[in-house]
Amino acid sequence: MSSIAQRRANRRNALKSTGPKTKAGKRRVSLNAVSHGLSAPADPAWRDARVAAIEVALQGDRLPDADVRRLAEAIFEFERNITHQREIFATRHAGNDEGADESSHLEADAALPDEIDEILMIDERHGGPSEDERAWLIEAQKFMRRQQRLQHARAKRDAVEEIVRGDRYMRRAANQLVRALKSSLKVL
Repeated sequence: MSSIAQRRANRRNALKSTGPKTKAGKRRVSLNAVSHGLSAPADPAWRDARVAAIEVALQGDRLPDADVRRLAEAIFEFERNITHQREIFATRHAGNDEGADESSHLEADAALPDEIDEILMIDERHGGPSEDERAWLIEAQKFMRRQQRLQHARAKRDAVEEIVRGDRYMRRAANQLVRALKSSLKVL
């Protein structure tokens, strides 16, 4: 049981937590649920055709039509989520057009420290760089290697964040499928 003072403090804090106030803030948060498209309804024609195909596969004389429909819709949502997860993985690992540009950019950056090594070797053959030049080139090489590791870590973080955003919808689809299966088993 909370005290009167705690309840008053909770009410005051609740007044502060009312979401964005500006139009720009409201516009930004209005897009939160559609960042990946899983919360948006699927194209009705595609969805109906796919659900109908699943229903045909599930048809039998043991399940009522309503249970077959519910099970088919749950399977469709689960498949849709699986497809989304596969697309994320394929995009991040197979290298689509955007990924190819990014990977070629990373490869070009990776070549820079090697070029610095070559500059150091060439300069050593011709008397070598001054001590200051050599120190600067070595620091530039270290900096570029750190930047490469940072870019790689950011790419991994972005992929994980995208998968985590979709995980909520995956769990919901899996739970709907389990409930549909359980209710179908009760009928049998």
